[in-house]
Amino acid sequence: MGTTWYRRGPSYWLRRTSFVVFLLIVTGLMFGVTLNMFLSTVGGLSDGWRHISYTLQAVASTGAAGWGWAYYRRKAREAKARAASPAETWRSHDSAQRRAPGLASAGRLPALLLLPFMAPVFAWVLGMLLAMASLRELPSEAGARKALNQA
Repeated sequence: MGTTWYRRGPSYWLRRTSFVVFLLIVTGLMFGVTLNMFLSTVGGLSDGWRHISYTLQAVASTGAAGWGWAYYRRKAREAKARAASPAETWRSHDSAQRRAPGLASAGRLPALLLLPFMAPVFAWVLGMLLAMASLRELPSEAGARKALNQA
């Protein structure tokens, strides 16, 4: 494990920025696909219903992006307040990694059925990613920084 996370040299910021840019590109592509499917789904509606659908989608996506931003900022504040030791952070990470495949496969069919209407979900993820990009210290670094300062 490198030391760039506490020295915050150029390689740390380059890795962190490139990771967030990659996630933003992937999320943007998924948002575009979802939006295209939504537009083709509501394309056959009358003008009045189509306008209502567009308005609802825009309001839901904007609200979801704000909610994602607020959620991640709150999560980061809580993580900083109860900064776990590096060993506890690894245990938590390993536990989440074991659960992830089962949770991912359980949500595939509902996600495919709801894909045309999932733009707010991707907007929420986009808001979360933008909040992550704006933080000086990631929640996963809080415990390690606390342990380093105590040493």
